[in-house]
Amino acid sequence: MLSSIEAERVRNRLTKEALARQLGVSLKTYYNWINEETDVPSSALLKMSKVFKVDIDYLLAGAVGVKDTGNFAG
Repeated sequence: MLSSIEAERVRNRLTKEALARQLGVSLKTYYNWINEETDVPSSALLKMSKVFKVDIDYLLAGAVGVKDTGNFAG
């Protein structure tokens, strides 16, 4: 599960429906992303990073197959 995205959604007091609407996707698509059924497109990650004011790397933290190398120069 992409828990960082869900944590930011809650911190920003957005419902799942509201965030999906902001991203221009259906609620089912959002659920598929969060549950890692389908990959989140880079365009959606970019939108989320702007909405939440965080790095894309943070949003992907905890995703299967994503390692934190500690080399982010952000």
